[in-house]
Amino acid sequence: WTEFCCQPTAVKNTKILMLTVIGSSGIIGTVCNLITISTFLYLYFFPHRIRRKFNQEFTMTQDPVFFLILHLSFCDLLHCVAGLPTYWSVYYYGYYPYSEALCKYSAFFRNSIALVD
Repeated sequence: WTEFCCQPTAVKNTKILMLTVIGSSGIIGTVCNLITISTFLYLYFFPHRIRRKFNQEFTMTQDPVFFLILHLSFCDLLHCVAGLPTYWSVYYYGYYPYSEALCKYSAFFRNSIALVD
């Protein structure tokens, strides 16, 4: 592994663009999914507070779609936190700078998250 191998010229030409896109996707995805997860968990665990404050009960927490969206947000958060940094490091360095074993495990984890999502 050197900086001159395993990176085509098309990848080298789009390095800045890809770093920007991957970085902004990771940051925005992490923030938005944390907000979604925390909101859903608040709705699920504190229904008495909502009932007392708004005089209304949210029945959507019993709907299966509620858990589907929560699951998708959690998987997307894992991808933003664990999957995108590996792509970012490949584009930044031009190769995967860590060990081969870590490359295999991170690829397996990233692809497993994508499959579950």
